[in-house]
Amino acid sequence: MIVTVKPYLFLREAMGTKEIRLELPENTTVADLIAELAEHYGLPESFESKSGSLVFFDREVISGLIILIDGRNINLLNGKDTVLKESSVITLFPPAAGG
Repeated sequence: MIVTVKPYLFLREAMGTKEIRLELPENTTVADLIAELAEHYGLPESFESKSGSLVFFDREVISGLIILIDGRNINLLNGKDTVLKESSVITLFPPAAGG
């Protein structure tokens, strides 16, 4: 199956692209996708700032990334165990901040 990944903000810069089309096996989960993106496409596991380190994910938990599949937050689906579908668009955002 083919899916599209769209990183935003500094994730786009870290990964060097605004869109990635990937061919993945059926029954690929969000956790599988994140591992693939980290290993082959430069998705950072954490972000270093003046105030410390923000961890986006580790092998067990995706905590610092906002991940949408076709516009729906994975936290409203099955989290990291959500199975991707053909033609899904996966959007990756770092957590929002500001004031």
